[in-house]
Amino acid sequence: MRHSEDINKLVKGLMIESYIEDGSQKIGENIYGKSITDPCLGWEKSERLVLDIADLL
Repeated sequence: MRHSEDINKLVKGLMIESYIEDGSQKIGENIYGKSITDPCLGWEKSERLVLDIADLL
């Protein structure tokens, strides 16, 4: 948003899905901690992303 006035006007927020494990699985794979809907960031990547964003503020 800092690099483009157009993006700054259009984007008001974002959503990133996070879960225990990266990615997603098909129903029936029974992988604990992995989403069965949309692919998600795993815990480590989510933590890093939050900390990186906090450093930019």
